[in-house]
Amino acid sequence: MLSLRSDPKLFELAQRVEYFAREKFNMTLPEMRFFILDPMEFAALLEKNVYPTSPINIWEGKNIASKKHRIESGQESALYYEVVQTGNPSYAYLNETNSALTQASVMAHVAGHCEFSELNVLHDSDMDRTEYVMHLVRKVDLGRHQMGERRYTDYWNACESALPFIAPNSQYNLENSIDKETTIATSTMESTEAPAAKKPPVSLVDETLNALLKPSPAKPFVEMEKKRERHEALSRRGYSLHAPCQDILGFLRQYAPTSQAEHAILDYLYTAHMHQDFVVRTQIMNEGWAMYWEKKIMLELFAEDSVRGAIDYAKVFSGVCYPRPYYQRNPYHLGYHMWLHIEELYREGKMSLDYHEETDLDTKQEWEKPEEKVDPQASMRHLVKSITDYEFLRRFLTVELVERFHLNRLDQRTAQQLGIKNEDIIKADRRWVWLRPEPIKNEMLSFFAHFYRPRIYIIDTDYLDGGLLLMHRDDGRNLRADWIRPTLNNLNRIWKAPVYLLSQDKLYATRADGYKESTVKGITFEEAAERLSKQQQPFKAS
Repeated sequence: MLSLRSDPKLFELAQRVEYFAREKFNMTLPEMRFFILDPMEFAALLEKNVYPTSPINIWEGKNIASKKHRIESGQESALYYEVVQTGNPSYAYLNETNSALTQASVMAHVAGHCEFSELNVLHDSDMDRTEYVMHLVRKVDLGRHQMGERRYTDYWNACESALPFIAPNSQYNLENSIDKETTIATSTMESTEAPAAKKPPVSLVDETLNALLKPSPAKPFVEMEKKRERHEALSRRGYSLHAPCQDILGFLRQYAPTSQAEHAILDYLYTAHMHQDFVVRTQIMNEGWAMYWEKKIMLELFAEDSVRGAIDYAKVFSGVCYPRPYYQRNPYHLGYHMWLHIEELYREGKMSLDYHEETDLDTKQEWEKPEEKVDPQASMRHLVKSITDYEFLRRFLTVELVERFHLNRLDQRTAQQLGIKNEDIIKADRRWVWLRPEPIKNEMLSFFAHFYRPRIYIIDTDYLDGGLLLMHRDDGRNLRADWIRPTLNNLNRIWKAPVYLLSQDKLYATRADGYKESTVKGITFEEAAERLSKQQQPFKAS
């Protein structure tokens, strides 16, 4: 791994990219640090979740050895264009085998990613992210020696199997599901600092009569009992669950009974993987934003002759932005063209109230009334600060754009394999099939409900004998039978107490006496959430 300064020409090119990004286009960027890697270093970096170091782990070593063999035998390409770990500072890595033209486009692309992470509503640009992960790596390696090789490997594997249960940006994350002691302490402090209420005037009526005639207290006995139980839970465990929690690994990281070495493993794995949730929720906007600014910066570099090869760049750019059908959506293609479309809407005044209230279709078709004092790029940045992919598609993806971006186009073989019905086809030729575009948008939006993953929530942290009760939110798809038992065993290793999973009318349990399955009368997710909000036990096995 070499610093960018080791290559003077590449370092100068990076300065030109940053100049146009900051000065010409007013991009909001953190410090960007570029490094040059050889192909095998790139392969190793990807195995380390795009961090320079990682804890010693037998599985990573096996993966690297296998990848090295595949690269050397020609089974896998070693050509990686761009890898970036956003944060402040951000770390970006360049493949030494790339041409100057490719390196320039990669650096421009990285600038787009960095700005998006800085501005987006989920804000994925925390301070010293890479440095903190490197600090956690040292803690894990120290803990490995304390635990011994066997215990370390078993615990690591258990924690790694729980990585799909990371959801820091979910509606049901830790912040929205857990009451902590600090929260209660803060609210108590605020209540004591509030100004004292004025004393009521002296009553001329006898106090006994007053007590008989006055209305029932504002907080009845049942509500006071619930509050007392909540405070008891807080004092006993340090937290209280008031809503289902989808960020299961985040919960275990904070509240599982762990040794110092075990906590270091949990802390590292969660910190190194939590940002993937941001990627999934913003990938279309993020990649489109990076492509948008990459092209603008590259045009400036071509204009001043800092790099050459505009035709070659156009070929690569069009290949990256090649359209794919909706279920395989290409985020580079869809995101880039969506941002161009939105820029056009702002530039032509089609985001104005006048345009939306216009009833004449011919007038709307020919509409081009740019609003004064409206900067399209500033308005686009406001969108970046406000929304994620779901709202991005819901607001701006229309039936016309579905057809224009070929999201409803499939090749003939794929259409046959998927069993596409004739009534869903609007036209076809020898190579392609075009589906009805109207349902495509809802199909794409449904992805953001579950991201093609089972939705599992914690609904009780003191179930039966102090166990952790998980619930599978029923969306019409059954869990894999071969997944349930090993996953519960691994969670049991982390929680160090029984772990239960409620899925439809089945209750699966991993306890000291082994693994068991039983048939129960299940509940819906909405019922569990409502009971938790009322401080009631969400589920009782019959």
